[in-house]
Amino acid sequence: MTTRPFVFFDLGGTLVDLRGIVTSMASRLQAIHVRGPIPLALLWATKTAARLPAATGPKFRSEREIATNVLAELLRDRNREKALEEATRLVREAWDGYVQRCALHPDVSVAWLRALRSKVAGLGIVTDGDTEAVAGVLAHTNLKGAFDSITISEEVRTYKPDPRMYRTAMESLGSKPAESLFVSDAALDLQGAIQVGMHAAWIQRTSLGELAKPPAGSLVLARLEDLERIVKRYARSGRFELR
Repeated sequence: MTTRPFVFFDLGGTLVDLRGIVTSMASRLQAIHVRGPIPLALLWATKTAARLPAATGPKFRSEREIATNVLAELLRDRNREKALEEATRLVREAWDGYVQRCALHPDVSVAWLRALRSKVAGLGIVTDGDTEAVAGVLAHTNLKGAFDSITISEEVRTYKPDPRMYRTAMESLGSKPAESLFVSDAALDLQGAIQVGMHAAWIQRTSLGELAKPPAGSLVLARLEDLERIVKRYARSGRFELR
C-alpha cells in the first residue's frame, strides 16, 4: 500500500541564502569605522549561531538578543565605549537591510515548492529565528503560503537540535517520525531530527561556518530536485531512499 511522506525544510541556509546577513552587517560596521568589518561580521554570525542551541527552556533568549550580546562583546574587545547601544542599533539595521534583499538559493523557487507540496502529505518549515524576522523573510521571498506549517524557535522557546522543535513540527501536521523527512544544510540540525526518529536529507551549501559531514544514515542530495525522486520512491516502497 502506497502513501505520501511529510517533508520538513530548514529555512535559513537551506532555502534562503544567509550570506547576505554578513554583507549587511559588514556595511554597518564599515560605516562606524570598525577595523576589519567583513571578518568581524562573519565572526559575529558564526558566534551567534553557535550560542543558539544552549538557549533553551528557562535559558531561552530571542535570536536578536543573542546576536546583540555577541556583537556587543566583539565591539568591547575593540574598545567601543557604547558597545551595547551600538550593537542594538547595528543588529536591527543589519537585519532590516538583509530582509529587504534576502533571496532564495538558485535551485529553490515558489513554483517548485508548490509542485513538491502537491506530491507529499504535508510540507513544513522548522526554523531558528524570531517570529517577526521569519515573517519578514517569508514575505520578501514569497514563501508565505507555500507551506502547511511553520515551526519557529521563538514560539517553541528553544532552538534546533532540541527534539522539541521537530516534535512540535510533526504534531502540527499529524505526522509520525518514520514518515517524516527533514532537509537541511546543517549537520547539527539533522542530528536533532534523527534523534527523534525522523529521516534526514543533507544538501551542501556555502556555509557561514565550517563545513561538517552529515550524520550517518542521512541521504545526501546532489541537488535539491533529488527530493522529487525520493518522494516518488517513498510512495512505492514506504522507504526514504535515493536509489
